[in-house]
Amino acid sequence: MNKNSIGFGALVGIILPIVGFGLLLLINLILQQFELVTKNGEIFQISEKTRVITAICLNLFPFQYSQRKRWDYMLRGCGIVTLFLALGWAWYYGLLGF
Repeated sequence: MNKNSIGFGALVGIILPIVGFGLLLLINLILQQFELVTKNGEIFQISEKTRVITAICLNLFPFQYSQRKRWDYMLRGCGIVTLFLALGWAWYYGLLGF
């Protein structure tokens, strides 16, 4: 598959946040196993909203890489997917005001 294509960029834009979310979920589970306690007496954990937006923001790495390589079509594919993921995140968590 041609790396400078919209399809490859979209594929990277979908796979990277999924893998990133899985890793963040694993980190959260490890933190819960250690039962780290905050000042309020609650067990420390990363909220779902934060995990999702951080996973979406991982697409900034392929953005930068494809921009350096001047792979404009990959940048477009990844950007389109990231835009829809970010809009979905804002809609799901009620941040769009609809």
